[in-house]
Amino acid sequence: MRARRGALLLAALALALLVVAAAAGARPNHHPKPAKVQIGHVTLSAPILYGGAALLVPVHYPIQFSGRVMPLTVKLTAPNGRTVDSFVLHERIGAERLRTPEPRRRFTFVHRVGLTPALARAVRGGLEVRVRAGGALDVNEDGVPELSSSDQTAPLVPLLAPGNGRLCSSVPRLRIGHGKSVSIPLPACTSTVRWRIAARPGRGSARIEKGRLVYHAPKGFRGTTALVLRGKPQGVGAISAAAGAEAGVPSPVQIFVGPASGVVVRAIGDSVTAGFGYYGDGESMPFLSLYECRPSASYNDACSSNSEVVSNSSKVFEYAADYGLANNVSWAAQWANEYGVTNYKNFAVSGSEPVNWAPGGSLYSTTQKIEAEDPDYILMTIGANPILANTLFGLGSMRCALESDLFGGYQTCVEEAFEEVHLKAELKRLYANLVEKTQATIYLMQYHLAIPSSALLYGVTQIAEMGKLMNETIAAAAGEVNAATKGTRLQVVAPPHFNVGVSLEPVYPSSYTCSYFEYGVDGPSVQSTPTQDELEAAHYLSFCGGPKGGGEPWVISGDTGIHPSAAGYAQMASQVPAPE
Repeated sequence: MRARRGALLLAALALALLVVAAAAGARPNHHPKPAKVQIGHVTLSAPILYGGAALLVPVHYPIQFSGRVMPLTVKLTAPNGRTVDSFVLHERIGAERLRTPEPRRRFTFVHRVGLTPALARAVRGGLEVRVRAGGALDVNEDGVPELSSSDQTAPLVPLLAPGNGRLCSSVPRLRIGHGKSVSIPLPACTSTVRWRIAARPGRGSARIEKGRLVYHAPKGFRGTTALVLRGKPQGVGAISAAAGAEAGVPSPVQIFVGPASGVVVRAIGDSVTAGFGYYGDGESMPFLSLYECRPSASYNDACSSNSEVVSNSSKVFEYAADYGLANNVSWAAQWANEYGVTNYKNFAVSGSEPVNWAPGGSLYSTTQKIEAEDPDYILMTIGANPILANTLFGLGSMRCALESDLFGGYQTCVEEAFEEVHLKAELKRLYANLVEKTQATIYLMQYHLAIPSSALLYGVTQIAEMGKLMNETIAAAAGEVNAATKGTRLQVVAPPHFNVGVSLEPVYPSSYTCSYFEYGVDGPSVQSTPTQDELEAAHYLSFCGGPKGGGEPWVISGDTGIHPSAAGYAQMASQVPAPE
């Protein structure tokens, strides 16, 4: 009873803070548009094999271009304007390994343009260079780019080595099939460098042979692996194969092993698919912006990782240029990035319900658009709204929880609430439509367990039981549609258990302990920081804080502890099978 009274006071405080934020007009700043392509100083490398050299062309790209093939055009001209030679490169550029989330707006990739000995001598003798870089981000190659940016230089004379500091060319992102090998030139630098592999790839084998990096992929492996190259200039310390990197900084070479780049992935669903609580540039939503970001009936996808909208009052509905792929937040984006997928669009809308996406719903036109794009995979989390939204954000369903404390019957109460909104029927209607209109494999991610600090009027086990019943309904609806269509394309994916740090018996096994009195709990908590503080106060003899080994909680704090953090989404993405 004491814990329940404390929870009432804490929930009242949370609501009061939201009111204060609303009164103060706490509005997130408008987040900047994508960066522009910009060409840096072109430099001539030190001599490489057989007396040749390379032009090193650093280009600053918007982060949304990472992992995509970009053209680079280079012309060598004599002082009289005559074209001596020209080059057109198409390289899969990359920002090394994306962070989770990825806060960078831009990255630098140093292109290597190989020159014969004769051309290298001519450049040293005064040939001018003209460069054009950049292009368009056209996700599904329909001729309508989501983002475009380019830059070009006037004729210029390249800097000669040592040039612009210690500069080395970047290694393009590599993509090969199972059991295949790839061989590429080692980076060219402004100093003569001897290269070695400082860190071996996690999967497969690599070696340096005759000035080239050779990688062999293992059979049966699909996913991303990396290695690190490190070079030692003559008489100087180590440098890395990164644009302008300082001595000793490691530079990973990313390698995607598996399917061809033509895999088409689309995502739909609610805030758990959209990555609510993160803006389109990867920045986290602060707590005082929750009132302004909370999903509303306008369905404008505010404050979600796949969106440019930063307020639920906005009349504009604008997805991010790359649908949130580069910020690497949502479980859908992290899964796509792990397997090198670039034909990716996340159409999820925070606050949406199954009825919105099914035939006749307000978002059904988007469902039809996705179906027309013939995806290989559809990713979604859907079904929690409006039941869990009312529970976690409002007071409307509190009576059910309080009455069941006194009289029991909580499961029946929840099942009646599901039936009231026709949850299972609407899920089946949406699933059946997608199965009928596409040939896609459809991954249905179930919901994670989150214990919000704003909803502790419920017992912890009540919230866990509600989530369990929700996930069972998703699985049952998928099973019935698969049975009716004699197929298996609807595949239910369960996220890992998000430990609470207290006992969840009988809903979930609680055999872990970290207390002196050996009270059983489900494991070291991965819940949000404010939730952990409240749980520790209410269960001070048994609570087990976490995450184990340190690191970020799996649930964000900005929404009082409801949606996964980027770290939590990473856990969810890890459960989804690799694309075939």
